[in-house]
Amino acid sequence: MRKSLVMVLLCLMFVLLISQTGLATPRFAVKIIYTVQQGDALVELANQFGVSVRRIRRVNGLNKSEFIRYGQKLVIPQETSILSSEVSKNENLYYSFYRPQERLAKYKLDCNGKYEVTIVKETTPNIDTSDLRTLEYYIKRGDNLYELANEFNTSVAVVKKINNLDSNIIRLGKKIELPINNLTPKEVIYRTISDREFELLARLIHAESRGEPYIGQVAVGAVLLNRVISPSFPDNIRDVIYQPGQFSPVANGQINLEPNATSYRAARAALRGQDPTRGACYFYNPDTARYLWWFETREIVVEIGNHVFAK
Repeated sequence: MRKSLVMVLLCLMFVLLISQTGLATPRFAVKIIYTVQQGDALVELANQFGVSVRRIRRVNGLNKSEFIRYGQKLVIPQETSILSSEVSKNENLYYSFYRPQERLAKYKLDCNGKYEVTIVKETTPNIDTSDLRTLEYYIKRGDNLYELANEFNTSVAVVKKINNLDSNIIRLGKKIELPINNLTPKEVIYRTISDREFELLARLIHAESRGEPYIGQVAVGAVLLNRVISPSFPDNIRDVIYQPGQFSPVANGQINLEPNATSYRAARAALRGQDPTRGACYFYNPDTARYLWWFETREIVVEIGNHVFAK
């Protein structure tokens, strides 16, 4: 009797083991080959595929400072689980994970047959770019055509047509042309200003308006940029600043003072389009200005701190 009971228990355990094995979820190591799309970022890809950024970098040999590029092939390591019941229902899964050679054998071509293959080449749309004004731009780390087109308020197709590009791949340091027809004059200055000109702008703001409220410092920078845009003044920042008889800090040497952090911040704000003066090309301090009578002939727009801004 005891022997029979033991045999029954062993049989039950065996049946239970078989049933558990049948429902078990086998795990397979899978490497997904992903082609980087426009606007992709490693963090987003990591979240999408449920893997860490560090692991993607390690598998693909990317260092911490290296960016991914449009069209780049990335290996995305995965751990995936497939129920045996799903495999039995899905022939493609079965052949993919269990018998890959047999899956390939299903797609054999006749060695003596002839097969016509049509290769469709991507063509650039018929876009008229003859009237576009452009500026020269050097590709920086992290740039891609999609973001550059958005920044310059145009399309990827237009950028490709201007530069005779056959693909969306751009290389670090390469010079390309970007259209500026859809940008405001200040947006063009912002995208073309040199480090030296930015430094001069911050120096003038510091020399003319240190001690003024921050918005007043932005206003001084805006006046200078409004002059660059105006046909009545030189067309670049340096020549506007050094135009004879215009800014007293140039004459007294204060233009050479080191700008503070607020001056740099105000310069960036003015370059990004902030203009508390509403287009003014002149400013003066009524208590210290020379030729006050001439300033008073101008249309006053706003007073900020100790300065009056006029057109």
